[in-house]
Amino acid sequence: MSSCRRSLRLSLLALVACAPATVPPLATAEPIAPGAPTSLPLTSGAPATPHALVPATGPQNPYMAKDPNSNIHNDTWMTDAYRRSGPLGKNLQATSGAYPASLCASLAFDRKGRIVSVCPSLAGAPQARIIDPKTLAVLASYDMPQAPNAPGTVPFQNFTGGGYFFLDNKDRIWSATKTSHLFVLAQSDDGRTLTKVEDYDLSKVLTDSQRITSALPDFQGRIWFVSKNDGVIGVLNTKTRAIKTLKLGEQVQNSFSVDRDAVYIVSDKRMYRFHASDSGKPVIDWKVAYRNSGIKKPSQVDAGSGTTPTIMPGGYVTITDNADPMNVVVYRTAVKLPKGTKRVVCE
Repeated sequence: MSSCRRSLRLSLLALVACAPATVPPLATAEPIAPGAPTSLPLTSGAPATPHALVPATGPQNPYMAKDPNSNIHNDTWMTDAYRRSGPLGKNLQATSGAYPASLCASLAFDRKGRIVSVCPSLAGAPQARIIDPKTLAVLASYDMPQAPNAPGTVPFQNFTGGGYFFLDNKDRIWSATKTSHLFVLAQSDDGRTLTKVEDYDLSKVLTDSQRITSALPDFQGRIWFVSKNDGVIGVLNTKTRAIKTLKLGEQVQNSFSVDRDAVYIVSDKRMYRFHASDSGKPVIDWKVAYRNSGIKKPSQVDAGSGTTPTIMPGGYVTITDNADPMNVVVYRTAVKLPKGTKRVVCE
């Protein structure tokens, strides 16, 4: 999960950990207990003076929540860039809330600042949740469909069925299920209830073993989705419910990025740019094989890139490859390149 292992995301995981299928709401967030005594001081330095950085900003996807609150990677370009300050000042206190047996790794924020997540679980079905940002109490939950994991699946190393989701421009959760459906869950104004308001059945174009890794809207409102196994790339017309697909025959373990006129997807072998034809069918604009050692490295779910593509200003898109050691690889996004210009800018 493209740097679901990044420090900011991990710090958020420390704040919003996990929960069983049903849990009583937390009364209050608890201070994080200090570790074993060391020779180091508890604190050092002084309150920081903020020096704001200018974050990379892409276009606002009209069908997603306001940037940077819509999905695990914050926006449609998957920049992982927040446009707000980190913690500053004196007497800072870190708090946590423990939800044993599940992992709320993918986070979004509704327009009232509440935390929204879909939490895969070791104890039962994945669960969609709305979480109070101050107390970390679970305000509302919705049990997603359960289905057995494929043989050999490592716990929390499989992002199908809710590991990725997005929040739309009406604060609704769009999440794939383990049964290859796409649920739309609406929340009440007070954030105390979640109600299923739409159900798109994608199982008619997927086998039980393929499973949906991620689904996202493009700038025309079509929903793109990718399958973990066989690399099925699908486009759903939410008005007609028509689905058009293309099978890569590769694994797609990560989410993808969306620009105004293109979708960027990385498999365990190649980097792709797609667009949708007039009929809605996914079309490959270009594809490039990246360097791959064939080694599944620690924290990876397969011997592949392990990142969601990140679009950058100026006509570039970036992933990591799976060389040993790993490289950051920058590609030119243009469909056609001038003679003598290479697709890869640098690595």
